[in-house]
Amino acid sequence: MILGLLLATASVQPVTLIYSGDRLGKVEPCGCPKNPMGHIARHVLYLDERRAKDPELIAFDLGNYFFEALSIEEELREQQARRAAILSRSLERLKLDFIVPGPTDFAAGFAGYKRLVERSKTLVLAADLFTPSGEPAFASHRVFKRKNKRILIIGIAGFVPAGTDLQRRAPIDAIRRVRAEVGPVDMTIIASHLDRSAGLGIAEKETGLAAVLIADKHLHLIPKQAGGAVVVGSSKQGKHVAELSLSQRVQGAYAGGMKMRRLVFKRRKAKGDEAAQLQAQLDELNAGNTFAYRVDALGEERSEDPEVAQWVKAYVHFVGKLELEQGTAPPGYNGEGDFASVKVCGTCHLAIAESWRKTRHAHAYESLSSRGQHLDRECIGCHTAGWRHPGGFSDPRAVGILKNVQCESCHGPGKEHAKTGNKDLIERGKANAEFCQRCHQEELETGFTEKTHIPRIKHW
Repeated sequence: MILGLLLATASVQPVTLIYSGDRLGKVEPCGCPKNPMGHIARHVLYLDERRAKDPELIAFDLGNYFFEALSIEEELREQQARRAAILSRSLERLKLDFIVPGPTDFAAGFAGYKRLVERSKTLVLAADLFTPSGEPAFASHRVFKRKNKRILIIGIAGFVPAGTDLQRRAPIDAIRRVRAEVGPVDMTIIASHLDRSAGLGIAEKETGLAAVLIADKHLHLIPKQAGGAVVVGSSKQGKHVAELSLSQRVQGAYAGGMKMRRLVFKRRKAKGDEAAQLQAQLDELNAGNTFAYRVDALGEERSEDPEVAQWVKAYVHFVGKLELEQGTAPPGYNGEGDFASVKVCGTCHLAIAESWRKTRHAHAYESLSSRGQHLDRECIGCHTAGWRHPGGFSDPRAVGILKNVQCESCHGPGKEHAKTGNKDLIERGKANAEFCQRCHQEELETGFTEKTHIPRIKHW
């Protein structure tokens, strides 16, 4: 019997889904962490390498690919449009089987989104979106033949695109309509921009689903199960690529994830009758449908597609050139506003200033300039003091003496305090995780905690 189970397990080839979501318009990662993850050029080469090993994999994206937000500041429009254009060109190189739209993809409107995807001829799936006349806004599904399986993938947006006249129908109704139209298949998968609650709800209501893939503002990297289906998300900002492998042997639920891992762990430690019972449970699960899920980090250890990497380098140069061409540069900040600068603070707080010079904060501006990003308005605020403060500076060319993360980056403008010594004129005690995470954002620096990082700058 055990031999028969092992043969049944070995004879099934898993269907592999490789997907991403919530890139949020990023073409390269923030360079602050030790191993910055998420370069679009790494994503391209990663998929090329994976396809060489498994030509039958299915690759796709779950939306919020082109833009970070629906509302774009006027002064950032040109550079974000340039990034969206790079991501549009990169779709050709990613060779995705399809994409699902996300809410921020419509920052340039319905027509703008269609223009961005048309270049690559990448199929867009959203069975629940329709025009006011009742016509489908996008394709609803695609049927794949992979590993001797007929696989139906239905795209669900899960939202009404802001700034458009598109209309949304209930996802469950859209799914049932497509399934009735397509007829019997071996495996049905929902690829969506739904949140986890909605994804779990669909899995519970609609029988016979293999997986419901989700993408919302939270990371959902631990698979959940409902109604027999696997419900799981992907990463953010292109940092990781998610992989879900589905091995179908019978009609029914899928087993895997933490349940399977716990059983395997317990089986390794067990002996005698307990070991036999646990092994029987594992054999029974492995004789049915199983899944495996993992994420691959796209860090600096990954190689980059050289052509796409060159597009990104050209973008950095473009941002700098764009700023330099904004008329005559204003004079660099010299202390005439509300900020005194670390040089002035250090005249009274000498020991603290010396301690500061040994921290990475004292070289924060250099970390930008070394990458050619010191004129990037989306970066400079976390590498200087006084950015966009009424008494500071608002043109990247005018940073002057406010380079680096200085005293006043945390304590606010201190010129009046420096003049009078009045402690009420300076903000004190602000060094806590909530304040620091304005720059040390969880999505950029996942290892940041008060315990690990604040001792590095402690001076009290």
